[in-house]
Amino acid sequence: MIHPFSGSARKNWPLERFAQLAETLAERMPVEWCVGPEESLPWQARRFDNLYDLAAWLASARLYIGNDSGISHLAAAAGAPVVAMFGATDPRVWSPRGPRVEVVEGAAMETITLAQVWAATGAALG
Repeated sequence: MIHPFSGSARKNWPLERFAQLAETLAERMPVEWCVGPEESLPWQARRFDNLYDLAAWLASARLYIGNDSGISHLAAAAGAPVVAMFGATDPRVWSPRGPRVEVVEGAAMETITLAQVWAATGAALG
């Protein structure tokens, strides 16, 4: 499951990198995108207006990938393996908590590479 948004554009990894990651992941597992009521993508995505329904869906996710966002925290709380990217804020303070959380950190979101996220994905999947 991929949620490529957050409350601030400066906290978002570039959408084209999410798309590249999804393409590679799709060779190994189904990939689904998720957006909130105010967000849109140029391709199909699940839309959740209710956090309870989103949390229930996240609880069944094999993997969640997202930015520094409330949805990343919700995914970790629901027990999903999480890969969360941080560039604009300090992950030591703001990252989701849990035994199945992998954090990818960069000086800015644009500096985080696909290779870094792919490595964290492998670690999250165990």
